[in-house]
Amino acid sequence: MSATPRIRIPKFFLLLVISACILVAGVSVALFTDSPAVAALAAVGALGAWFVPVLFAVRYRDRAKLVQLASKADVSAVIAKVDETRAKESRHEYHQERSLERIEDELRQVHVLSTTELDQDETSGLDVLFVTSNGAGLGHISRLYAIAKHLPVGRKIEFLTMSTAYERMAGSGFTFHYFPSGDAVEEPPETWNPIFRRYFLSLVRRVRPRLVVFDGTWVYMGITDVCRAFGIPLVWVQRGLWKQEVDETSIQRHHAKSVVDHVIIPGDFAGSEVVDVGKGIEPHYVAPIVMTDPHDLLDREAACQSLGLDPANRYVLLNLGGGSISDPDSIAFEALKLIHESADDLIPVQVVSPLAEPSDCPPGLIQLSAYPVMNFVRVFDAMVTAAGYNSAQEAVCMRIPSILVPNVNTITDDQARRARQLADQGLCWVAEGTEGTEGTEGLRTAVEQLTDIDRRLAMRERLANIAPPIGASEAAVIVEDICKHSGWQRRAATLDGQNEQRAQ
Repeated sequence: MSATPRIRIPKFFLLLVISACILVAGVSVALFTDSPAVAALAAVGALGAWFVPVLFAVRYRDRAKLVQLASKADVSAVIAKVDETRAKESRHEYHQERSLERIEDELRQVHVLSTTELDQDETSGLDVLFVTSNGAGLGHISRLYAIAKHLPVGRKIEFLTMSTAYERMAGSGFTFHYFPSGDAVEEPPETWNPIFRRYFLSLVRRVRPRLVVFDGTWVYMGITDVCRAFGIPLVWVQRGLWKQEVDETSIQRHHAKSVVDHVIIPGDFAGSEVVDVGKGIEPHYVAPIVMTDPHDLLDREAACQSLGLDPANRYVLLNLGGGSISDPDSIAFEALKLIHESADDLIPVQVVSPLAEPSDCPPGLIQLSAYPVMNFVRVFDAMVTAAGYNSAQEAVCMRIPSILVPNVNTITDDQARRARQLADQGLCWVAEGTEGTEGTEGLRTAVEQLTDIDRRLAMRERLANIAPPIGASEAAVIVEDICKHSGWQRRAATLDGQNEQRAQ
């Protein structure tokens, strides 16, 4: 930036001295000469000696102002130039970062492909490999199982799950592969992820799926890497109603294209929502997904006979996890006690998994072993169940007056919001809070409402107006369409015209 110009003092001082001398001489000559002409010349010289320095002073003053203004303009220009340069650097850093991400993705694919190649034999291999994340229950599996049942007959389907309850799917008719999650084996992600990637690569190499469908809240990079290395489309079934703080910080959910190719969002009777999955993907919204179809339900007589129950009695189903029902500190124990206190006409029934550890059965409770329990739902007049996605959707669509007990300790699923929104519609009762005195009082109030026959009948009438859930069939149509399209590369062909000409 240019400095403000100054008048050059030595030259200007010399000009002043000369002008002063001329001024003094001119005045002296004008005063002491007798000739009018000489006096006039002397006066002009004296005037010029005074006027010339003034002109130079004004000139330098104006020049200084102009240069100063120009200097200010230079500052603005420089600032604008700096801002432009910074913007260019930011864009450069962004593009550099994106380039590095692409390079990392390509390197991962090179690593995967260098290990093995996928046989593209059209006559063998799976159509769909369903994959679920970790968990102790069957929530993720149930949604994918419901979709699988609605795919066309003849589709080759297998499952890979990290749920420790996988053995309960032994009679499902599908092959299930189990791989323990990092939590199950207490391994940190930096140890577990590479091992899982190798396992998934080996499984894909062996079963050769045309399509992979994943259900969970976090897509493992091993799944993404292997699918993209082999060009296998990857679908993410993404249950809604995430907790706000988790939703806001989820990079994958709002930039889904970075990990998957398609997103399916199952509906929720608690209310619909729009999910911003980011650019490059248009999510598929479907109705609520439930595992049990109406034609799977046994009538009450047959269900009672299968469970060994007397059809003359009335039963309430306790379908709660989170501790043993014989534990006085568990919600299930508290619910059992409150039902005994409030309802003489309802007999509590707990359906336990055949794989569950045996436990003491409290007095006044019937324990049974059956799966899936919803096939026998017509036995029960009411239900006390968790507020997870599957339990809540089944309670509504099976038209069972229910108390939903939210688990507030879940990481992603906002069960409290789901239960409240369903209760606001009059489709359930909710035990507000599940810990301490407040939770006990909330459960007590809900049980008092559930044990009132008139309230149960009124809720059944409201539930009868709910449209049947068709999300599983809608999702199956989407999966089938993607599966069909995923094999278009195999229609590539070569026509050897030279051989044809030789034959002629």
